[in-house]
Amino acid sequence: MVFSFNVNFLFLKNKIFFLSFFNILIYSIVLMLIVTLIIASITLLERKLLSLVQRRVGPNFVGYKGRLQYLADALKLFLKGVAIPSGANSFFFVTMPPLAGAVCYTFWMNSIWGPSLSIFDVEYNIVYASLLSVLFGLCVMLTGYFSKNKYSVMAGLRAAILMLNLEIFLGIVFLNVCFLVESFSFSAFAVYQEIFWFIFIFFFLLSNILLVFLLEVNRTPFDLAEAESELVTGYTTEYGGFYFALFYLGEYFHLFFFSCLISIVFFGSWEFFKPFFFLIIILFKFK
Repeated sequence: MVFSFNVNFLFLKNKIFFLSFFNILIYSIVLMLIVTLIIASITLLERKLLSLVQRRVGPNFVGYKGRLQYLADALKLFLKGVAIPSGANSFFFVTMPPLAGAVCYTFWMNSIWGPSLSIFDVEYNIVYASLLSVLFGLCVMLTGYFSKNKYSVMAGLRAAILMLNLEIFLGIVFLNVCFLVESFSFSAFAVYQEIFWFIFIFFFLLSNILLVFLLEVNRTPFDLAEAESELVTGYTTEYGGFYFALFYLGEYFHLFFFSCLISIVFFGSWEFFKPFFFLIIILFKFK
């Protein structure tokens, strides 16, 4: 009887474990697809807005007024072959892009969407986000170095210098806010900002963060790691096809994540940026 009870208990325990693992796996895949669709829509939105500002015709061929252009671009990149340079380290050349993509997807498994939509929630969310940002910068640095291309190596060195300087500054800035909240958790920031947003207290701090934010995500005019007028395309000079698409999405993942992070810390947590997802659909009315 005791043996039968133990066997049934172990079977039930293993069944619960596999069901939980299966649920987490399904939710992770769905979350990856949703985030990828959002990032792809942001790339199309950026191109639409640039064409509007520059008074030219943007993507308008694939789908209704170019709404499906990102699908055509993704299909083109994924169907292309991958050429490994003879002087490059083939192992690191192949493994760095998937590793960078995995780091970017790991951003969204945390409670960035809210406690009810996270796969796992850690107490030190700010530290966790900073660690993943450092890992992405490390992937960029190693990618440039192991490509054995002079432009890529120089871009990797620039990325390393930026990472060392900016992460220290961002850490000090976020520590000031965390000392007020007395926690590193996103949930604590949500509780403290139910009545009064931190933007009204740390306005000058936020202005400095926005400047560093542009440096961190390599956006113009601070795209030092991939300055096209100096380094061709930077650390991705030797990459094409699927691997280039991973880095391309990784940069927008980084951009979108830091935008959400600033919203959580300074603009009342998750409730601020959720309605702005509909802005992507609204702005698609532009030609």
